[in-house]
Amino acid sequence: MFENILIYFYRLGNEALAAMLIGIDDTDSKRGMCTTYLGTLLKNSLERELGEKIQLRLVRLNPTIRYKTRGNAAICVSICHSYDVQDIVRKHIERMAHLDDDNTHPGAVFYHDFQVPTDIQCFARDAMHGELRLEQAIELIQRHGLDSISFKNGRGLIGALAAIGARSQDCNSFELIAYRFARNLQKKRYINAQSVWHADTSTYPYTWDTLDRSGKAVLCAPHSADPILYGVRGDDPNQILAAHRKIISEPYEYLTLYQTNQGTDAHVRLAKIRNLQHGCSYKVVAAVKSEPWTISGGHTFVSVADGSGELLCVAFEPTKHFRATVRKLRVGDKVTVQGSYVNDSLHLEKLRILELSDLYEHDNPVCCGKSMKSRGHNKGFKCSKCKAVSDAKLGPRLLKREIVAGAYEVTPSARRHLAEPLIRRHDLGYPVFPSR
Repeated sequence: MFENILIYFYRLGNEALAAMLIGIDDTDSKRGMCTTYLGTLLKNSLERELGEKIQLRLVRLNPTIRYKTRGNAAICVSICHSYDVQDIVRKHIERMAHLDDDNTHPGAVFYHDFQVPTDIQCFARDAMHGELRLEQAIELIQRHGLDSISFKNGRGLIGALAAIGARSQDCNSFELIAYRFARNLQKKRYINAQSVWHADTSTYPYTWDTLDRSGKAVLCAPHSADPILYGVRGDDPNQILAAHRKIISEPYEYLTLYQTNQGTDAHVRLAKIRNLQHGCSYKVVAAVKSEPWTISGGHTFVSVADGSGELLCVAFEPTKHFRATVRKLRVGDKVTVQGSYVNDSLHLEKLRILELSDLYEHDNPVCCGKSMKSRGHNKGFKCSKCKAVSDAKLGPRLLKREIVAGAYEVTPSARRHLAEPLIRRHDLGYPVFPSR
């Protein structure tokens, strides 16, 4: 019954007009907790208080931000009543946030309308891509006369305002999260791996990144000390629920469906190499300038250039078989590289090969049914059987490339929350090679 209500609500939720949006961020720490867990308990509390179904949105922000704990997630709570809920929100943050952690600085913002101003929407897009200052958030909050709550230095106001500004049409995927009972938090999670494989087989591609088949790793369950038991991501809430029903695990206390911007590439912007900024994610159209090389440890590098500059790209060892594609690039190939720009290099998430350069090989002349052997540099060739000599090479022969044009991606276990899996796109007009 609960699951049917859940799906029905999310089918209609985008058409409902929220009278208030509540953004919350920065309540967790590296030691545990989870902002989405606070969102779930707050949702339950508000539903009891207001007598209405409440929609939750999970908004991922810049994945390379220096202040993040794990996935850099903020939440937005939508309610249909214009109701004074600040005291309820404050009490939840005071009770649940890791306020004793030096890096936890919660913030909450309250917006009393459903039409979010353009400048707040722009602020949200910038928060997904770059690093914003607290002063920018405070200036916008004051400009629009918004109510807010902050703790300690209040840095969470940035993510809270961004969660409000994230447009619902840009949050076009879902995640169903099961939360553990408090009594089990100090115990090892129990999830039957075989049941997760069955769930993935039954619902892929409508659910994705539930597991990494190449590495045989379950991805839907975190390894950190937080309340999440597992989360199933996908495009279709019905398929997500179908996957959830097949997963065998320890009992869960809460089950919450979040609308989210996960898997949307919201963190990526098209740019020229000369304009890249540290800590942001980009898509760059360029030509390969060097032969790829691999260092000890398995990291693979290649240089590209676009006329405005040259860029070092790296596919790290955890990207696994994606590195094999990078290693097959050759000088002159036209590509689009995508990833985060950190330490003067682009950490690759995706690669699209636009055009492959032609490679040629000069064959040795043939004698007695076999290729003649070289006599040394610029000394011609000699037949090892009849000892005949020749100075002429055969004309160049076009080599067949080991890769084809199209889009490639890192293995799911190396994928960021915001990175869009290729399986989600069916309208690109060029070949895609999804990684499972």
